[in-house]
Amino acid sequence: MGHRKNINDRHISPFLLNNPIRRLFENQKEILKYIKEGMVVLDHGCGPGYYTIPIARKVKEKGLVYAIDSDRRQIEILNKKLKGLKINNVITYVSRDLSPIPSNSVDFVLSKDVLCCTVLHEELAEDIIRVLKPGGMAYISIRKGFGSDPRNISAEKLFSLFPSYIKRKNGLLSAWVLFIKS
Repeated sequence: MGHRKNINDRHISPFLLNNPIRRLFENQKEILKYIKEGMVVLDHGCGPGYYTIPIARKVKEKGLVYAIDSDRRQIEILNKKLKGLKINNVITYVSRDLSPIPSNSVDFVLSKDVLCCTVLHEELAEDIIRVLKPGGMAYISIRKGFGSDPRNISAEKLFSLFPSYIKRKNGLLSAWVLFIKS
């Protein structure tokens, strides 16, 4: 019987971890339109780099990308991709919080479906605001949970954590907010 590769197999292709089906449900351009050359961007919950790599290309050599994920394997995969693509403007961290990022240092934060993976909603929201420069923007999305999981967060709660939003959407299964730090 042959060996089947799965998500825990260290030899799985990084391409598969980028989940090509994701492109059917997510429009990268909607988020990338806020990224400009020379910006400092934080990709919070970066995984294997679905957003990190296009962000790094968009900010170019003058910019910087911080990529944080709590899963060491995802950061290892991302680091291999960055090396292979000769992308040098990304600093990666394995961390459950944003403590490695200096306060008031980031122009744009992308935190895609991370806030709904913790019970520390308020603390994480405060950390996102802390790292943003005044006038900096953040795109924060959640997957809505159902049931009694303490990680679940409602759209109303998300919107209350980022009250100076400039756009927001409350969909059936997810919600997002585009926040600007005053």
